[in-house]
Amino acid sequence: MKSQFEIEILELYDKFSISENPIEKESFRKSIRGKIIAQTKLNSTDYQLLGLIDYESDDWRNSSEKIIENFKKATEKDKTNFLAQLYLAHIYHDVGNLELALKNYLKVDTKALKKFQLWRYVKLIEQIGFCTYKSGNKTAGIVFFEKVLKWYQKMPKNDLARPSELIECLPENHRIVIEIKKIEDYLE
Repeated sequence: MKSQFEIEILELYDKFSISENPIEKESFRKSIRGKIIAQTKLNSTDYQLLGLIDYESDDWRNSSEKIIENFKKATEKDKTNFLAQLYLAHIYHDVGNLELALKNYLKVDTKALKKFQLWRYVKLIEQIGFCTYKSGNKTAGIVFFEKVLKWYQKMPKNDLARPSELIECLPENHRIVIEIKKIEDYLE
């Protein structure tokens, strides 16, 4: 059961994440950080939120080490926090450290992620494929991309995230790309 503080801080984070006003967003960021840091003992969710509020900023690259540190602390505090594990992999991916990205993507609890949001689960498979492919194991990467294609073939149109990493890796005339473009016609 969530504490009153956790309910309030998550509501504040929801407002932060949907705000499109930069001044309002910065105000939410400062408020969230202040409320979390004022706690005597931080939990996994607190560290995850600290990582997210910095990750969701225009200058996230300047804070990437702090973001990584917060996501690591979140996963250390709670090994079952699959979202913190996923975001840790994402930040490594985004800074170009594909080896650590892959290592952390492989630690994500796929059953929990699939149950939470199927589109994130399919995107995870694609991201594992991307890291594998770009790290030199193209054959294994394509195996993951095949799995992604199968999900696109059985899901309703536009229910999954844009397969940008798959498209970046494979040539336009690759069978997987051709099949995905038949399903997701916005990719043309």
